[in-house]
Amino acid sequence: MNELPSQGKSNGFLEGLIELFAGFEDYRSPYAPTIQPPEELLNELVQNASFKSGLISATCSLPPGPLGILSILPELLMVYRIQGHLIMDIAALYGKEVQVTKELLLYCLFKHGGAHVFRKIIEESSFKILIRPTTVRVFQTVLEKLGIMISKTIIRKQFARWVPIGGAVVTGTFAYYDTKRVGKTAMELFSKEIHSDEIREMLESQ
Repeated sequence: MNELPSQGKSNGFLEGLIELFAGFEDYRSPYAPTIQPPEELLNELVQNASFKSGLISATCSLPPGPLGILSILPELLMVYRIQGHLIMDIAALYGKEVQVTKELLLYCLFKHGGAHVFRKIIEESSFKILIRPTTVRVFQTVLEKLGIMISKTIIRKQFARWVPIGGAVVTGTFAYYDTKRVGKTAMELFSKEIHSDEIREMLESQ
């Protein structure tokens, strides 16, 4: 069976997303932990990241037609890079940068659009986050489910590329509020206790 265009693009995006996560391993937040992260600083970080995401998304959406469609994947990766750095900065302010795993990054990035995808690997309560041990197969299944979500996003963006100016406003606004939601998720998550066998081993090895 031939692969649908949107499926091929989402698969290419997932490969880029995996490479992006490899880059996050080398990222060191410029922020130091505080006893209680100042709300004004957290809100400022989220606001700045949201503005940059919206601006990049809108700018990439300006070229109409085929030229604009070619910019979809680079646009998504740039926006997720901004959001990923935002997550790391928020974690650093809470003193939990070392506890950021690929599962937590994905959870912060996509929870608001698909919390059910993470049901088997992350359990969240009012006071703590439990990260269950993840096999390669389980993580691959999560990526496959995210691929379906990403395909829908790509299709929406394809339609927006054919609407001059208006499409750019829509995609820019969506990226702005999407980043806001990512920031809110990260603040709620890192304000809680995080429990994981993998994280405990990382801390003990330092």
